[in-house]
Amino acid sequence: MILDFVFSIWNAYASGYNIGIVRYRGANGFLKIAAYAGLGLAYSGVSYIMTLSIAYVGAYFGFVDPGVAAGALAFAFLVFGALIIGFGLIVTIQSIEIAVRTRSIWSVLGAGWNIFAEIWDIYSYASGFQEAVGVLRSEDREESAQAQLIIIVIVALLIAYFITHAAYKQGLRKAQQASL
Repeated sequence: MILDFVFSIWNAYASGYNIGIVRYRGANGFLKIAAYAGLGLAYSGVSYIMTLSIAYVGAYFGFVDPGVAAGALAFAFLVFGALIIGFGLIVTIQSIEIAVRTRSIWSVLGAGWNIFAEIWDIYSYASGFQEAVGVLRSEDREESAQAQLIIIVIVALLIAYFITHAAYKQGLRKAQQASL
């Protein structure tokens, strides 16, 4: 989880930098789409980690029913996992294009990592999909349980927004400095 969190923050920073460069150069097309996909990937990753963290901590300290925590984990896996795969595919395609064009060791290693991560994410998602759907279907339908689940997700989304936005803004500032 810590590694995913760190990579997600790095993706937010790098996306801010890339979006700043795209704005400065006036680029459009796939480069612009990939820059914003990186930001979506970052936000989805941080949202996923925040949902897991809040659910675990809440269940550990008894603030959240364990069934609700399991529902939050299943929801995060299904929703944020799908977003991570979708945005990650765009970022992976861009990294492959950069590696083919530049042929630098770092771009090739980056593309290799992205390919590995995308395959791993798809495999993990496919492997856990049925179980996560089963958890959500069996989840207690009481209003209090649904309210707890909604609160967990909303709090996670808000925290993720502030973290992602801060890293994105730092990257944007760095791009502005580089463009001067």
